[in-house]
Amino acid sequence: MSAVSNFGAALLVLLFIIDCDAGELTRCCGGGSRHFKQTSTCSSIKSEGTSMTCLRTASICCLRSLLESSCDEGNEIARQEESCPANINILGGGLRKECCDCCLLAKDLLRRNEACIAPTGFSAACLRSFNKCCNGPFEITDASEIITGRPLMDAVMQLGDRCADTNCEHLCHDRGGETVECSCRSGYDLGPDGMSCVDRDECLGRVVPCLPTEVCVNTVGGYQCQRRLPRVATQRFIPKRLRDDVGSSRLNMRLKDSPTNDVSCPRGWLLSRGTCVDVDECRLLMDDCLESQRCLNTPGSFKCIRILSCGTGYAMDSATEQCIDVDECNLGSHDCGPTYQCRNTQGSYRCDPKKCADGELQNPQTGECTSIQCPLGYFPKNQMCNDIDECVSGNRCGPAEECVNTPGSYRCQQKGNLCAHGFEVNVNTGFCEDIDECATGVCGPLLCTNLPGSYKCKCNPGYEFNDNTKRCEDIDECLKFMGHVCDHSAECINTIGSFECKCKEGFQLAADGRRCEDVNECTSGVAKCEQKCINIPGSFQCICERGFALGRDGVKCEDIDECEIWSGSGNELCMGGCVNTKGSYLCQCPPGYKIQPDGRTCVDVDECQDGECGGADKVCVNTLGSFKCHRIECPQNYVHDYNNKNRCNRVSCGLPEECSRTPLYVSWQFISLARAVPISSHRPSITLFKVSAPNQPDSDVQFELHLKHALIEKPHVLPAVRANFLLQKGDKRNSAVVTLRDSLDGPQSIQLELVLRLSRRGKSVNTYAANLVVDVSAHKRHTTIHPPVLRY
Repeated sequence: MSAVSNFGAALLVLLFIIDCDAGELTRCCGGGSRHFKQTSTCSSIKSEGTSMTCLRTASICCLRSLLESSCDEGNEIARQEESCPANINILGGGLRKECCDCCLLAKDLLRRNEACIAPTGFSAACLRSFNKCCNGPFEITDASEIITGRPLMDAVMQLGDRCADTNCEHLCHDRGGETVECSCRSGYDLGPDGMSCVDRDECLGRVVPCLPTEVCVNTVGGYQCQRRLPRVATQRFIPKRLRDDVGSSRLNMRLKDSPTNDVSCPRGWLLSRGTCVDVDECRLLMDDCLESQRCLNTPGSFKCIRILSCGTGYAMDSATEQCIDVDECNLGSHDCGPTYQCRNTQGSYRCDPKKCADGELQNPQTGECTSIQCPLGYFPKNQMCNDIDECVSGNRCGPAEECVNTPGSYRCQQKGNLCAHGFEVNVNTGFCEDIDECATGVCGPLLCTNLPGSYKCKCNPGYEFNDNTKRCEDIDECLKFMGHVCDHSAECINTIGSFECKCKEGFQLAADGRRCEDVNECTSGVAKCEQKCINIPGSFQCICERGFALGRDGVKCEDIDECEIWSGSGNELCMGGCVNTKGSYLCQCPPGYKIQPDGRTCVDVDECQDGECGGADKVCVNTLGSFKCHRIECPQNYVHDYNNKNRCNRVSCGLPEECSRTPLYVSWQFISLARAVPISSHRPSITLFKVSAPNQPDSDVQFELHLKHALIEKPHVLPAVRANFLLQKGDKRNSAVVTLRDSLDGPQSIQLELVLRLSRRGKSVNTYAANLVVDVSAHKRHTTIHPPVLRY
């Protein structure tokens, strides 16, 4: 009893672990899908977990989202264009082209009005695109957010719940999309319904799986290679895992029945038509590579190549398949700052602080070491300027003097002088007295002012006296009075004892030598503009008149070819031909239109007013660029109504019940439409006809709308269908409205039949029929485009 309990507890723990693992992988998968939706890439995926299993799951789901997005992109291309992109070398390009071609196939079948049924062998993605495009060019989608898959935060996941309700014949895959996907086992193709599996005839493929001396026989889900002549079998090496594989029975039969010959081939080669050909062990699953390796076929053998990564900081050597260290420092993939030096280590790197030599200073922003320029009396050391002790370097004073070092300089004083600098001992009084340096002529021709313990020289303009060096030094006015010396449009240049202001290009120096005045290049002849010139501070700007654009030289004006610019934009300037002129353009109207005095607007010619389509039994309908001449032909047992040209009256009928079902009269109504009238959410439908019937309280009218025919006038025109029209109740009792719900292609002539069945007090009385003719022109309704002024 205890053993059973222990087994049950272990089973519950195992199931809990499986559920937790499934929930963890679900979150990882959701993270990969979100990463693609946010970044449109599958690189640097931010996974929900850190394990290798979670990262691999996120990568798989991200790639799945990428492929689904590529397929949707192919559908959109097929809906808007009539060709698919030929480039399949981009990521997802192959699936994008496949889905695009599948959608175009569906459009071709719809255009030829053939049954929209997919052939056998389409992939699941291709089948989805085909069925989606079979629904027609318009699609109604729910605006609410569609939540697919399972909640990502569930800790426990129920496995296979959506696949349990499907009709997949072989395999079901739940990838988190709107629906699950069905697939087939090896030897089968997915059927047109996307669920059934149809046997694949391998013997009819381009590459026959059997040898030339064998006969291929198709079987359900596989094939057999039967020998043509009975001969002795040749021994071949087959790995154990292949012999144990259930699907290897066909291969064993082929090897066992393959013929022998007088010429033998070494291992890895097979005799074919008298020559030895290489055996592709990888394709035939005869390799013994591990799960972490992939098989690479070589002449007479195969090679197992490692596919797992080496880990961070290492890369795989393709020649030796060994993991070698990556030198991040040489590759520049390190993140050491500018003040640090990269040092490579095994599997990683280190960032060591940079050190500058003596006499150099490190820039904290760039990390560069630059030489220090110290002032006179100082020398660079430890990234700073230090004072030079001039007294140590030699005899700088007289025999009765001693050298005293000062910051940046030195001084000589009387030996044994206990007084401060600038003072000396009076031998008579014994007191310290000020030394009058001016009496010694230290300032030369300059005015000297004696100060207690020092002196000062009055320097010339542009110089100032340095109390440390006791010299007159040049004043750098540009630095000392920055922004206050010259105009903002000038550059300040320091000179010995003064400064100069140099104006920037486009300015000239004013009379005061400091301000800059703008030069008007337009009036001075500097600007060479072809049409118009505008002066701006410090420069000028050439502009062109309407219909011209400034050339690359910024001076000449080039004519704008409005016809070329707007061609193919969907908003052409002209309905017909466009002729470019100097600075403008002219329009040429298509047949059935006439040009207006502005030379650009085309107005439709009403041929019906000009007397076209004459005759008592004809009706003229004006269309854009043309007209339609309809002949009213009364059906059998009907005659023309003399008071109404568009009506035929019934002559006679049989029994009363038969008369109530036969229309009392048949009428015709006509309307013309432009091609591709815009239908949108702002205008979901267009009213074509309004029908009113007797609205007495005891009368009831039943309306029926049928499509009799749609006659297209050009091969590429998409004919109208009944679903393009709506029959709705009118505002009043016993009234109806016929509206257009989809844009129509043209030119074509569409005939609808509206049947009215009148009954009183529940008893059928009469029936009426109205033929509603809609003539769609070959032209769209053109809106005049006024191109904007282009300036460069």
